[in-house]
Amino acid sequence: MRAQRGFTLIELIIVIVLLAIVAGFSFQFIGIGAQMFSTGAERLQTIEKSRFASERLTREVRGAVPNSVRVSGQCLEFVPAKVAGVYYDTPIRPSSADEMTFVTFAGSSDEDNISWSLSGDERIFIYATRANFIYSDNPQRYAELASGYVSTSFENTLPLESSSQFAKESPLQRAYIGSPPVSFCLNAGNLYRVSGYGWQQTQPIPSGGFAPENLIAQDINMSTAVFDVEANNQQSNNIITLQLQFGEAAEEQVFYYREVHIPNAP
Repeated sequence: MRAQRGFTLIELIIVIVLLAIVAGFSFQFIGIGAQMFSTGAERLQTIEKSRFASERLTREVRGAVPNSVRVSGQCLEFVPAKVAGVYYDTPIRPSSADEMTFVTFAGSSDEDNISWSLSGDERIFIYATRANFIYSDNPQRYAELASGYVSTSFENTLPLESSSQFAKESPLQRAYIGSPPVSFCLNAGNLYRVSGYGWQQTQPIPSGGFAPENLIAQDINMSTAVFDVEANNQQSNNIITLQLQFGEAAEEQVFYYREVHIPNAP
């Protein structure tokens, strides 16, 4: 007689149970791996976004006119330095004139490679040792520049708006041409770069600039965000503190703390 071959019901149940256990562990392992990959990808995305925002903020603030950085609430405002140089033949009080001689630091030995122009909304600053001298409606330490001038050499005769005069000389005859102010503002967990609102004596909160095209970064913890300016003095650099924490509360967060030093050389 032929021997019967096959599985008993008990053996079949045991195999099914073992396969179920192995499958459960396998799916759990795959799930953990997928979760780790997703968390890593989110962390990398947060790091990249935060790095872009902090680097851009740091670089722009570092190029500010000395003593022009000021903070109000969650907004940091500064004047971008367009050109720096030294001056002579300049109207210092009580004298007045409608032009001045300005020699730039920037450029190469080839004078043809030095090119910048004035749009008419810039100011030139001489010995502006405090922020109120930068933004004041009373031009004691600055003069408005006329539009249309194009530089092609180190030495420039700048056209001043109307008859201008400066209150004091700079000890080293330094001068800075500044473009209109720029603000970085935090609003509802987002960081915005706002410009085009003009010169204002009192620091504005440019709420109209919180548009999508001005958005720099998202998911910023507002409770820990800090903009701070160390009191300006003539013995040390201006120190700007930037403290930003990126990432939603339920996620792993990235914390940035930067100190930006602006040479105080008015």
